[in-house]
Amino acid sequence: MNSWKQVDPLMYHQGEKVLRILIDQGYEAYFVGGCVRDELMGREVHDMDIATSARPEQVISLFERTVPTGIQHGTVMVLMKDHSFEVTTFRKEADYEDHRRPSRVEFVDAIKEDLQRRDFTMNAMALSIDGRLIDPFGGREDIAARQIRCVGAAEERFEEDALRMMRAIRFASIFGFKPVKSLWRALLIGREKLTFIAMERIRAELERMLEGPHPLRGLALIHRSGVINYVKYPLTYELPLRQSYLQTLEMPSLKGLEKRLYLLLRGVRMSGDDAIEWLKQWTFPNRIAEQTTKLIQFDEQWLAQLVIYEAEPKEREELRKAWISLELAYGRATTAAWLQCHQALLQSLVQAGSLVLEEEQLTVAHLHKYLEQASKWHDEMKVYELRDLAVAGSDMIEGLGMKGGPWLGQLMKQLLERVALGKLNNEREALLEYAKDVMNQDGI
Repeated sequence: MNSWKQVDPLMYHQGEKVLRILIDQGYEAYFVGGCVRDELMGREVHDMDIATSARPEQVISLFERTVPTGIQHGTVMVLMKDHSFEVTTFRKEADYEDHRRPSRVEFVDAIKEDLQRRDFTMNAMALSIDGRLIDPFGGREDIAARQIRCVGAAEERFEEDALRMMRAIRFASIFGFKPVKSLWRALLIGREKLTFIAMERIRAELERMLEGPHPLRGLALIHRSGVINYVKYPLTYELPLRQSYLQTLEMPSLKGLEKRLYLLLRGVRMSGDDAIEWLKQWTFPNRIAEQTTKLIQFDEQWLAQLVIYEAEPKEREELRKAWISLELAYGRATTAAWLQCHQALLQSLVQAGSLVLEEEQLTVAHLHKYLEQASKWHDEMKVYELRDLAVAGSDMIEGLGMKGGPWLGQLMKQLLERVALGKLNNEREALLEYAKDVMNQDGI
């Protein structure tokens, strides 16, 4: 390799400067790990890690701005003008605790010993400042063969750090690689060690897999290996799976973790009530857990309306009322996300040649009709919350000459619904006039 092609030039020049400073002081220094792998694969490089023979205190002494992020393990963050670089002393690790972290780190003098401690051959490569590739374990050949292989014995690597099993599946999913037989066999033997791994680390691997280009491949490997049954909070599901939702995960146009989680959990038939608990157990942020759960609940309620509509035809206006009630209950953001998911779902069904949406038995033609109509209703919505109205509660109290009470909330809600349905203009005088009529008729 003579030059970097997948790296921002500014990042590379500042990383090269870090290497040059270390080398000029008599130390060895190399770019290592994921940046070398991604460069060889033609993938965009987002950060550049460095390994060196210099000890942490020596690294700190050579640079003006550093942060001792993991100094007990030999890692110092070197801050350059625009980018930061993790600089780690050549090391080997021993005495792993709870199949996750080494309790003892020993600094070494050779880059090969440092590479030997890493997880997979494709991550155990280094590149010198003059472009010389150091690849003692055949990482480049494994990349060319599109396979994932552990450095040394897979059983030992998984014994040291059980999270590597999930990382192997994640890499296989994202890159479209195949685990070699020795790795797969070791994974099946050692999968119960995943109970030692914190859920936030398992969750991070699942997130990256779901947001990658081939999530179905990762899910298939998770299903075949059974690893999901050995984490602290397994993902239980009913058969048959709802394949239409799962297949939609592959649609490249669908971005956003909450949307992909929604498709996954609907695909395994998880209800909204069960989803919120599972997402919290898996340590998903509250915002993601709530947004995902809202999407599931919205879907459950809307599809129930469509099934009733198909079995007992209603007036179109009744279905519109049901849609707008859901929009008001769940908000614009959730509704827009649901529409995006189902536009992708419809496209996925068409591509797969499917005619119906599984158990609801709704035809693709009907789904297209409902989705088109729902999108139109969504675009026509002008108000979602009481604050969107042209009057406030204080205006009602003053205009009607009444004291506040439960009636006020009920009245404001009624105004919001009528404005959302397009039956009442969102104008101050029109709203006050309607409110007076309601009170005169004892409507509340």
